[in-house]
Amino acid sequence: MKKKGLALLIGAALMAASLAGCGGKNTDADDTAKADKTAGSDAGDSSAVSTPADNASDGDVVELEFWGWWSSEARKPHIESMVKGFNESQSKYHVTYVDIPFGDIFTKNIAQITAGKPCDIMANNMEEVRFRASQGQVEALDPFLTDDVKGAFYEQYLEACTGEDGSIYALPLSVDTRAIYYNKAHFEEAGINPEDIQTWADLEEAAIRLDQKNGDTWERIGFIPVLGNGGVDTWVINANSGYGWFDENFEPKVNTDVNKEAFRWIRAQIDRYGQTKYDELSAVFANGMQDPFASGVMSMLVQTSAYPSSLRQNAPDLDYGVIPLPEFKEGTGHVANGGGFVLEIPKGAKNPEGSYEFIKYVTSRETQDFLSTNIGDFSARNDFDDSTEFMSNPLNQDLAKCLSETSTLVLPNEVKGYETVINPFIDEGTLGLSKTDDALDKAQKALEDYVKNN
Repeated sequence: MKKKGLALLIGAALMAASLAGCGGKNTDADDTAKADKTAGSDAGDSSAVSTPADNASDGDVVELEFWGWWSSEARKPHIESMVKGFNESQSKYHVTYVDIPFGDIFTKNIAQITAGKPCDIMANNMEEVRFRASQGQVEALDPFLTDDVKGAFYEQYLEACTGEDGSIYALPLSVDTRAIYYNKAHFEEAGINPEDIQTWADLEEAAIRLDQKNGDTWERIGFIPVLGNGGVDTWVINANSGYGWFDENFEPKVNTDVNKEAFRWIRAQIDRYGQTKYDELSAVFANGMQDPFASGVMSMLVQTSAYPSSLRQNAPDLDYGVIPLPEFKEGTGHVANGGGFVLEIPKGAKNPEGSYEFIKYVTSRETQDFLSTNIGDFSARNDFDDSTEFMSNPLNQDLAKCLSETSTLVLPNEVKGYETVINPFIDEGTLGLSKTDDALDKAQKALEDYVKNN
């Protein structure tokens, strides 16, 4: 397993450990009870926050702000319960959760750092921890970290939180993967065994059997690869066993024979239903309208491991299952692209020690189990197994198997932002504005120029 490079493949250890927001809002009493449970941890887990008596302060309580973007009823109440649990677990610090829209929070964070007035704890993406560290935007956690805390996370994820100087700049908050969600009733009606879908060819055959058309009207769509939370990059990464648009040396490899074959296959799935139908469904997803999978219009959908929370909200009676992304060809692997979020201390935060105490609390085993159970995100901890409430759910166990072949992109700084260069050309092919081979040829040239200029 490569520990550095474009793709960090999440090894079979995740599967062995058996490791995504949540459904309806709990009552305040239930939230408080569960949050209170997270105040400590199992004996021997030093990531637990100590009791109020241990942390009694002779001075004023230190006020800290935690910035995130979780504002929905499915997530925010549980984030606030977790914050409340921390505040009640000790008396030295008081954290306030501030939710800022996802489209604004990252630029606002940079502006506040630049102005010398950062928040105290920041939720951020895992893929660019190394970049932010190189730009001096985050504080190193090394002065506070202990070996038992570092040893609680899978090495791949902790390495993603490590800067090029070897210091650790964040701790993992959550990780995700992608899988294919399928409607069990549709599969039973069509006589399809989900375990038989092992390759892209199998997937296409199943989709055709699931399709239902009345004259010129599609009444049911079996599957379209680039709807939901799977783009062309998802399938290219799958076809290349984790490497996508670059090779392992970060050389642009956009218009390879494998990628051209993969993109032609994607285009063929769109063409089966017609560009108009694809555009219609794509607009439904883009505008946050009724989910076609939840309503039964689509039989299969690529989505992240966080998707069950949405289904509990929007389709609580839907009977569904999950299968891994199939192999491009037999033997290439069920590889999915995934990522994650971290907690970090912005550069210049007024009380890094207090910020770290909160981060340590949130990433402890009990708090992670509380968040995973209520919100649905998977933990990067290596001690998650079926003794946790979250992993006692069979669906989460199936999703955990998908994590065993998940590729997390950790890009070098010189190729950061490459998506803005190639995506317009990929969109041309997806929207039928140019042939897929031509789109990849143009994207290859654009990416080569981008890397050269950087």
